[in-house]
Amino acid sequence: MNNKTIALAVAVLAACLSLLLSTASPGLASPAGASAPAARSAAPTRPQQNCRAVTERTCAVAHALGRGINLGNMLEAPREGDWGIRLEPGFIDIAARHFQTVRLPVRWTNHAAPTADATIDEAFARRVDGVVDALLAKGVYVILNVHHYSQIHGDQPHQHEFTVDPALLETRLVNIWRQLGQRYQNRSPRLLFELLNEPHGRLDGEPWNQLIPQALAAVRATNPERPVLVGPSYWNNVRDLPKLRLPRDRNLIVAIHTYEPFNFTHQGVSWRPDLRTGQTCCDSRQRREMADPFEKAERWNREQGYPLHLGEFGAHSAGEMGSRAEYTRLVRDEAERRGIGWTYWEFGSEFAGVWSPETRGWVEPIRRALLD
Repeated sequence: MNNKTIALAVAVLAACLSLLLSTASPGLASPAGASAPAARSAAPTRPQQNCRAVTERTCAVAHALGRGINLGNMLEAPREGDWGIRLEPGFIDIAARHFQTVRLPVRWTNHAAPTADATIDEAFARRVDGVVDALLAKGVYVILNVHHYSQIHGDQPHQHEFTVDPALLETRLVNIWRQLGQRYQNRSPRLLFELLNEPHGRLDGEPWNQLIPQALAAVRATNPERPVLVGPSYWNNVRDLPKLRLPRDRNLIVAIHTYEPFNFTHQGVSWRPDLRTGQTCCDSRQRREMADPFEKAERWNREQGYPLHLGEFGAHSAGEMGSRAEYTRLVRDEAERRGIGWTYWEFGSEFAGVWSPETRGWVEPIRRALLD
């Protein structure tokens, strides 16, 4: 038995053990008055998704992802720190102690050559290496993605984000994944790749379907069995699941996002000044809006056999705290009753952080909604 075979066997055993443990016991609630949970909370993933289109190992991994967190607005800012928060070592410790999975959004495209080869800046890559390796050393699953490639969607660039020749956009994404595949091919099987966050705009529908196999082939050249997340277009919205055409690959997990009811979750964001503030949640109509994407996703999973992962949900901090906590718990419950793992958006920035860099402590109503 060679080293790769041994590593794969160990990964399968670890994934199955993680699934067994999460199935056997619910998350632990914090004692009254405690400032933080005592241990990583295991999601009750008793329901099982349909996995007939993927391998047993990828199915086990999809279910073992459980409860997770996005380390958002850090490495996917045009420059780390541009959006008011830097990724501190303590954040890694907190996230790994209390969650089973950490999604790591990274804006690789702003740290790569503007040419077709998209050669990644080595200093930035080593920065990401350090975060990935620190998380893996703590035993959590890590989802590493390409985030905020604004130009490929047809969006206006963020401040300090550069643009490139439009003819090179797709080629650069493929070559970034060729480099990332080579760079991380020997990392733990607990490292997962996500090809692109929230494809939308000029990638909606068929353009995204055509790009998926190209980017995936770049990964598979060096990582033939590593689970890869791919989401539908229109911002990973469930409404575009029927449009998604996946390559013949038995190690795929499908990423979905939901922010319904949108008018509530996005009140107060700077890019949508048209949304009225002061909205609360969650009345019967709003609950219907929240459940609908999960019901559609569940039907798609039964029909297609690819497991799902909820990569993002959250409500902006401008909303009333009680409503935000209720929304958070309801979305968590909708996912978990269907066996769908999730990563909350996000850890500690202004959108919907569960941990406050200002107070150096938990935003307790949100923490309880996620972990108790």
